Amino acid sequence: MPKDSSSDSPPAAPVFTAREVLCGASASSGRELVDQLVRLVVSNHDVGGFDAVSAAVRARMEASSVVVAPGVAIPHARIEGLSGTFVAIATVPGGVPFGGEEPPVRLAVLVLTPADAPAGYLRVAAGVARRVSDPGFTDRVCALDTPEKVAAAFGCGEDRPLTGDVTARDLMAPPVTVLHETNSVKDAIDAIVRTGLPEIPVVDKEGDLVGVASARALLRVCVPDYLLWMENLSRFSNFEPFGTILRKESSTWLADIMDDDFASVPADGPAIAVAEALARHGADTCYVVDGARLVGVVALPRFLHNVFRD
Repeated sequence: MPKDSSSDSPPAAPVFTAREVLCGASASSGRELVDQLVRLVVSNHDVGGFDAVSAAVRARMEASSVVVAPGVAIPHARIEGLSGTFVAIATVPGGVPFGGEEPPVRLAVLVLTPADAPAGYLRVAAGVARRVSDPGFTDRVCALDTPEKVAAAFGCGEDRPLTGDVTARDLMAPPVTVLHETNSVKDAIDAIVRTGLPEIPVVDKEGDLVGVASARALLRVCVPDYLLWMENLSRFSNFEPFGTILRKESSTWLADIMDDDFASVPADGPAIAVAEALARHGADTCYVVDGARLVGVVALPRFLHNVFRD
C-alpha cells in the first residue's frame, strides 16, 4: 500500500490521464459502471485490492445518491493509506441508471481520496460541478470519441486538473424558504412551524440578506429577561406572554424581532470560512452571499457530512 498521508501538506494533484478514461462505455447499472472504473484505477495505480475499493465505493453509494447534476454522477470513497487523490472518468452516451428517479447517468467521475484528507473529494467535486454547469458540456464530452479528447476536456495536462480551491459556493444549497422584511411575525411563525427549520433568512426587496427570523428570537420575545429572574412563574401558567404575541402577530413586522447578527460568508470565500463563521456565532446555519444578495445556505449537519464523510 502507498505511504500514509496524515501530514498537513495539501493532497497531491489527482492522478488523471487518458489511461483513466472509459470513452463510450456501456453498463447495465451504476454498480457495474463503477466497478469498471475501479478496475481501471486499480490496474494503473497502487490503491489497494479491487474488492476492498469496490466495496467502499458501493457503501458510499448506498448511503446517499452520488448523482450531482442531471446525467452526472461522482461515485467516491475514502480509502485508508492512499498517497493522493485518484480519478477515473467514464462517458456513457446511452446512459446508465444509478437508482432513484434521476435521469440516466451519461458522465461518471470516480474519486478515491485518502481517508484523512477531506479536501480531496471536495476539490474534484467542485471542479466537476464548475465544468458541468457550462450548458452543453456533458453533451459535448459524451460525443468525444477518444480517451485523450475526454481527458483534455477535463483539463488533463494542466498543473492541477479538475481541482481548485473549495469555496463556500461549492458547499451551499439553495435557500428553501425565505421571508421578506415586509412579512409579519405571523408569517415567520407559520414558516417555522411548517418547515421545521430553526431559522429562516429575511431579505429585502433587492434580495439582500438583512436578518434572520429564528425560533430562538421568537422565544426571546415571549420570555423576556425579567421572567428569567423570577423564582415563581405559576401566575404565567396560561402562557400569557405567548398570548400577547398571538394578539399582535399579524401587526408586528419581522424588522421588530429578527436577528441582525448571523453567520454569513462571501460565496467565493474559502470553505474553511464557513466553519469559522458557524463556530464564532454558535450557529447551525451559515448564509452565503454574493455582495449582500443571499445565494445559498450551509447547514451545520451538511457541512460536517461534507468534511467527515464525503
